[in-house]
Amino acid sequence: MNKKENNFFKKVWYSITKFEQYPDMAIEGLKTAIKYLITLTAIVTVFVAIGTVLQMKTIIKDLSIYIQDNIPDFSYTDGKISMENQETIVLEDINDIGVEKIVINTSAETDEQKQEIENENITIGTMILFYNNEIILKNQTDENNTIRQEYTYNDFIASYMGENIETFNKQDLVSYLTSKEMISFYTKYGISVYLYMLIVNIIVMLLNSLEIAILGWITSTLARIKIRFVAIYNMAIYSLTLPIILNVIYIITNYFIDFTITYFQVAYITISYIYLAAAIFILKDDLIKKMQEVEKIKQTQVKVREEIEKEQERKESENEDKKENKKDKKNENKDTKDNEENDEPQGSEA
Repeated sequence: MNKKENNFFKKVWYSITKFEQYPDMAIEGLKTAIKYLITLTAIVTVFVAIGTVLQMKTIIKDLSIYIQDNIPDFSYTDGKISMENQETIVLEDINDIGVEKIVINTSAETDEQKQEIENENITIGTMILFYNNEIILKNQTDENNTIRQEYTYNDFIASYMGENIETFNKQDLVSYLTSKEMISFYTKYGISVYLYMLIVNIIVMLLNSLEIAILGWITSTLARIKIRFVAIYNMAIYSLTLPIILNVIYIITNYFIDFTITYFQVAYITISYIYLAAAIFILKDDLIKKMQEVEKIKQTQVKVREEIEKEQERKESENEDKKENKKDKKNENKDTKDNEENDEPQGSEA
């Protein structure tokens, strides 16, 4: 008869507070454990995505203020931006809106002109370049690694604003960025971020649980307790519950308060390993107790068997004595009868 499977929220509670439940949950199988991990990841990723959207909303608000105060007047018509100032405008020290540099040049049209501008404004980090017909987003982690994304204004507006806007100017853009019409942008942005982060987080969690399971297997080997690796892997998945929740709290808090916990990833793995190791040693203690109980049962069985054998020997001995007594009595009766028969003739002759 299969044991009844615990529901999701009970497993969350057991995973955090009851190490002794790990072996029972592991018995439910690898498929159930992975299903639990995906469900947990899907739930916590919702909160991470919400935090990301709120952070983006703050960035957009700061961007609208920055455009209002620092960007010259411009107009957008037929997919192109035009500006009275034909010189290159470079805006730096703008980390408050999440980028290191913004470069604006609406007069550069050829690829050679654009490349020259980009070579003159290389920066480590995120840079946005506005040309007359496209937006370039560059993210350079070092001198050799650069991610370059190109967007036409038409595609960008259609994708993120949800409508075909043919013309606007600086004031229209500022008003739009702070209006309720941005809800469509935040919704699409949130969904795309959620799906991306969900896939990445599931892969990361599976790899983390594998790393912890290997540590758990080493621990069980040193502890001289035989546990199948798949069972250890199942328990490793449940041991990630508290670290995953703590990680989400840490990420969301970081959206609003800028602080860093040194070696957080190390602590993340350490907490999971402690949970798994505790479950393994509890399992070992249970097995030792069961072995002791089995040994007691064996000893009791030996004593009972010895007593039974003694009782059988005693009964056999008694039976032998009874047989001897019967045999002696029979012989005695026979002797008495023989004596009586020998005495009768003598009496007749007299």
